[in-house]
Amino acid sequence: MNTWDYLIKQMLWKQLDFVQGMKVLDFGSGAGETAAHLAARNDVTAVEPWDEMLSQRIVGNYTQLQGGIELVHAMEDASFDLVLCHNVLEYVDEKEAYLRELARVVKPGGLLSLVKHNRPGRVMQMAVLLNDFDMANTLLSGGNGTTSKFGDIRYYTDEDALRALPDMELQNLWGARTFWDLQQKQECHTDPEWQEKMLALEHRVSTVPEYQAIAFFHHLLLRKRG
Repeated sequence: MNTWDYLIKQMLWKQLDFVQGMKVLDFGSGAGETAAHLAARNDVTAVEPWDEMLSQRIVGNYTQLQGGIELVHAMEDASFDLVLCHNVLEYVDEKEAYLRELARVVKPGGLLSLVKHNRPGRVMQMAVLLNDFDMANTLLSGGNGTTSKFGDIRYYTDEDALRALPDMELQNLWGARTFWDLQQKQECHTDPEWQEKMLALEHRVSTVPEYQAIAFFHHLLLRKRG
């Protein structure tokens, strides 16, 4: 796991530290780092379609299924205490349908943990980190981003997600990766002391609206009414 992935997962895991004794669905589980982490204290089912991700799978005490939203279709209503969907919906067209289906399998009073790209943070990344002014302007004009591995990043807003989930209410919102991608001194990235200080600073600003606005990612925690 590279430094950036390690740091953001440390943030997310701290935000989900209350999760214990729950039945959890990790949709779009990737290599399974979060599924394995949560499986130490929970009953976790992970769903991931990509062979490449599964070939790198972290071994853990969780159930791994290969497939996509069709597997969720086959699951019973209200069957999970917590559903995770981390950096997935940017790569699908039917975001609202996916969100409704994931919400369907959350128990009343249960939670949906949604991690998503934040467009203003990406504009800043393109302008400051990558000197890619064409892409910065494309994003500012509402266009898509892109990744070498997953293709187009089809951005959506926090408000888009909330509108698609009328039966859920926002419990918490955190920003993530506000500063560390902009750090150009590559030699410090693997320094444990630097990582500790950067994480502490990131945690400190993660709930401050001014810094959430420019974070690269948002983590929304939503609770199902009822």
